[in-house]
Amino acid sequence: MTKIRDKVTALNIFVESATRHAEATKQGDYIAGNKNYESLIKAVTYLKEQNIIVELLDYLEHENIGIRLAAATFLLKTHEKEGIKVLEEVANSSDFFSFIAETTLNEWKNGNLKI
Repeated sequence: MTKIRDKVTALNIFVESATRHAEATKQGDYIAGNKNYESLIKAVTYLKEQNIIVELLDYLEHENIGIRLAAATFLLKTHEKEGIKVLEEVANSSDFFSFIAETTLNEWKNGNLKI
């Protein structure tokens, strides 16, 4: 994996990993899903450590649902209103990821989601 040394690299890894994670989830490929989730976490960790997690707000309206879901989820702690709005939109859709969004919302509201 590419060493994360700057914001641009972190955001590129975030986008690529969120996209691939969503694709793997949809295909039921847990090995690829786990690998990409690990990369996603590294990118988000960098953004948090640099106090620039706010950069994920730009991805809440991304055309790729995997990127939107990842951004919404990782923004819940700092931008709860915006994250919940996106998760509710997906949860109320007929998209494959609606159940994931609904579960994420429920776990967040019940205090079980650690971000």
